[in-house]
Amino acid sequence: MLPTIGGAGSLVSLCDATEHTNACIKNTFFEQDAISEADRGSLPQVELIDDPRFWASVKHQKTCELQLSTGVITLAFSFWRDHMHEVFTETLLPTEPDNRAEQRLHQSLTWLILHELSHSELGHFRLADEFGVAQRSCKNSHALDAIGYDLRHLAPVCLEMQADHEATDTLLGAYSAEGWHEVREKVLAISGMMMLIELEDAKNNAEGRTHPKAATRIFQLLGHLAEMPLVRAQVHQDTSLIPVEKELQAFAHGVTIPCFFDAIQLSKAAGAVSIADDLGSPEDFFKDLEIAKLGDPSRYGELKTQGAQEWAKLWPCNEALKPILGSHFTN
Repeated sequence: MLPTIGGAGSLVSLCDATEHTNACIKNTFFEQDAISEADRGSLPQVELIDDPRFWASVKHQKTCELQLSTGVITLAFSFWRDHMHEVFTETLLPTEPDNRAEQRLHQSLTWLILHELSHSELGHFRLADEFGVAQRSCKNSHALDAIGYDLRHLAPVCLEMQADHEATDTLLGAYSAEGWHEVREKVLAISGMMMLIELEDAKNNAEGRTHPKAATRIFQLLGHLAEMPLVRAQVHQDTSLIPVEKELQAFAHGVTIPCFFDAIQLSKAAGAVSIADDLGSPEDFFKDLEIAKLGDPSRYGELKTQGAQEWAKLWPCNEALKPILGSHFTN
């Protein structure tokens, strides 16, 4: 009998969850229709391991191999089942409550898998042999001599931030003047997984950190969200592609700002008050985003929130990784 999660009438089989995430990987991350039959054999392999603990591990040998514990799925489902009524309820689509939990499970799980597989896409296996969601999971680090000694300890954290960026970019997709509700739902799902990783890792009671704080990850996430309407103009270096000011303001007030309050509300509902504290007040958070957007390190001393401050500490390491990662590098 397949192990299941949820209560009576709301069972989610692990087989279904695996099928969903594999389909997402093939259809959105690797653009299955655009690759040849020969290349399909090199698509990443996702294996579900029957283990109640919360962990995932990705390695790259002939192909990218991701192992995911059943505990990730059961704990993520419980997280959304327990807190789905407390966050973002005023604009939810009219679906059954258990379906909402499954939808958020699938979105957050999809982001997690995209994150782990991004380590391969970004060339991170030049620097380490294995990555995972548990802290201290960047194993056998090598090729870091080119990075200054004072930055070397930040490299694993920086690599995780890069993988976050890539996964977020894939899941959210390109900006559109439509579908803002779905964007907000996806950002909530990503934020929730970031919080869950921190909450579960806190149970390990081990020293040292190879993952950024949830608040730092959410700071980068909302920074990416705020910039989405401008990306096309930046890529093509064409200011005529920037949406009109009225649309930019509508996106900020209808998506970016509410996503901050969604994250605050969810962290408090989940008992992660420290994450809410690290995010800071809305005034400080969005002021920090504006400073970060300027790209002027001389201003980073003005950053007030914990997430923004850790982001700023990682920036020099991010720059130092460019020569190593080359064309694989992402900001």
